[in-house]
Amino acid sequence: MYDFIDQKRIVYITFAVILFISALFAPVAFFYPIKTMFITPDALAIGTSSMSLLTGGIGLALMAGGLIVLAMLEQRLKKYGFAFALFVSGIIALSFSLTDYYYITSDGFVYNAPLSITSEKYGWTDFEKVEERIVKENGMTKIDSFSFHLKNGTVIDMPAGAILTMSGSIINNVQASGGVHERITEE
Repeated sequence: MYDFIDQKRIVYITFAVILFISALFAPVAFFYPIKTMFITPDALAIGTSSMSLLTGGIGLALMAGGLIVLAMLEQRLKKYGFAFALFVSGIIALSFSLTDYYYITSDGFVYNAPLSITSEKYGWTDFEKVEERIVKENGMTKIDSFSFHLKNGTVIDMPAGAILTMSGSIINNVQASGGVHERITEE
């Protein structure tokens, strides 16, 4: 009986180590491709925020922590209670990671903000203005962020990451639909 318990602990700890290591690379290597599989084939370009990578890594680490708790605690109530709380927290973090995306189609822009479960779809005519913020850094000029101003008063601020690759399409579609594009140089 004692050997069986030790083997169970070893299995829990082994899987915990695998999850901890996976927390470092899995959000980039696996979560982004999973998102692209479930997003509409009409998407011309797909992006995700860096927060998505962080919440995915934290989710996997929490699940690994749940396995460590199962391996280390002796009292049944505490062991299963803490492990359950860590697993549920990990699953919630993973779901936030998997639902953090944005993409463009020929009809508009779809945005599912970080730490949100539902997405919003905006047609190109819904955009009032696109602001492109330019900064000078070490003598170089670069795009720092974008702000999308919608006619309903909503403002979506996004750092220039993956959105930079689709910014030309967004700006062209907004201007073709009567919106404005502004470049703002910040010092």
